[in-house]
Formats: sequence, C-alpha cells, structure tokens
Amino acid sequence: MKSFAAPSYLALSAACILLWAPASPASQVEAGQPAETSAPGDVPHMPGAAVEPQPASPFSASGSLTLASKYLFQGIDYSNGKPVLNPEIDLSAGPISATVWACHDIDQHVSNEFDFSLLHDWSAKKFSLTTGYTYLRYPHRDGWNPSQEFYFDLSHEGALNPTLSTHYDFDAGTGTYSTLGISHSFEKPVGAISLGANLFYQYRYYEQTGFPACEWNANLSHSFGKISITPSISRFVTWDNGDFPSKVPVKAAWLFSFQVAQEF
Repeated sequence: MKSFAAPSYLALSAACILLWAPASPASQVEAGQPAETSAPGDVPHMPGAAVEPQPASPFSASGSLTLASKYLFQGIDYSNGKPVLNPEIDLSAGPISATVWACHDIDQHVSNEFDFSLLHDWSAKKFSLTTGYTYLRYPHRDGWNPSQEFYFDLSHEGALNPTLSTHYDFDAGTGTYSTLGISHSFEKPVGAISLGANLFYQYRYYEQTGFPACEWNANLSHSFGKISITPSISRFVTWDNGDFPSKVPVKAAWLFSFQVAQEF
C-alpha cells in the first residue's frame, strides 16, 4: 500500500474537523448570518407576521374659538351689530357627547350666553341622527330667563347633503325653531370649500311664528394636523311673512367669521 506523508495526513484531518464541527456564533457572523440575542421570556417576531393594531380610544375632545362680526341667530341680531367671540368645548365617549358653547360680547366685555348640551349620535348608511338636551343661561341680559330645549339634527350624505334641525323649547321660549339646510363641498389645494343655504322657521317661539330669514354661506377649511382654520361669509335676507320682519326688527345683513379648531 502506498502510505501518506505526515503533513498530508494532518491537513486532511484538520479539513474533516472543520467540515463536521458546528459553527460558532462568531463564524455565523462572518458567514453573513447575524447573531441574535433575546431576553428570557421574549417572543421572537416572525418575518411576515401581522401586528394587531391597538384599539382606538372611545374618548375624544376638541375645542374651537370663533370670531364673528356679530351674533346672528336665525338672522336676528343679538349683539347690536358688534363683534363677538364664541368659544366651544366638546367631550365625547363613544356616541355620547357633552358640549359647552358661550357668546362673549367684545364691545360690552361680558359673556351673555352659555349653552350646556348633552347629545347622542346615531348613524345608518348615509343617514345621521343626533338627539340632545340643552340648558341655556343668559347672564348680563336683563329680562332674559334661563331656558331648556330638546332637539334633533337629521342629515343625509349626498350631493346636496340635506339637513334638518328642530329645537323644542319647553321652558321660557315655549315653542320650536327649525333650520332646513343644503350644502356642497369640494376639495381644492387650498382646502375644503363649502357652499350652502339655510332656511329658518319659528313656531310660537317666544310668541313668534314665521320665517325670520334665509342664509347663503360659503367657507374654506384648511387643516394643519389636528388644527383647522375656517373663514366664512354669510348673507342673510328677509321678507315680510307672519311675525317677520314687520313685528320683529330683522334686517338683511352680512356675517363674517373666522374659526380656529383643534382635536386633543
């Protein structure tokens, strides 16, 4: 038999050891396979495995501040043509919400109206319904007594987005007032532009019945994250009917406003 020389035998033995010996972590790194370590109890993330999203919180809050050229309610001026500030805070827990709205007369330096509301939202397909209760208080207005209302707001998502809002005052006002509205929105690079119209009607509300006014409006809304700004312009027009405007001093008027809103 032909014998192997010692150097050749040693080289062959070393090659066999290298081929059969398990690779060390250091050799895995050199081979392009990174070594991973995990703390006891850690669950390794498998590539391609879906990560379940965290459930959204049912609680939310938002607020807004509106500067308006005057306080017009259904076309009736309640600030003597002077500008007002309207802060609002909204707190929601699922379909239940609480809202506080106020009117601050800049000229007289007083806040002369506070509205406290509780409401519930329903939705089905393209219909939305909101029912609620409002307590109204009028500080710094002589002869104005606090009042209470039940109301509902019905809307339908579509080309004209029709809405109907009816409030029943069962306290000081003892009557109803309603608003029938339509609007259309479209997106532009500067923001969302909305054009709309509202027809107002009152039935025995503070002993007044008729159509106090009709409103034509336009606004532009632009968002910066959770903050939005909305400048608006409205034109209120009136005509003789029922108790308006012959018995109630209602005049055609312009209304300008600027709102800043934020979600928290």
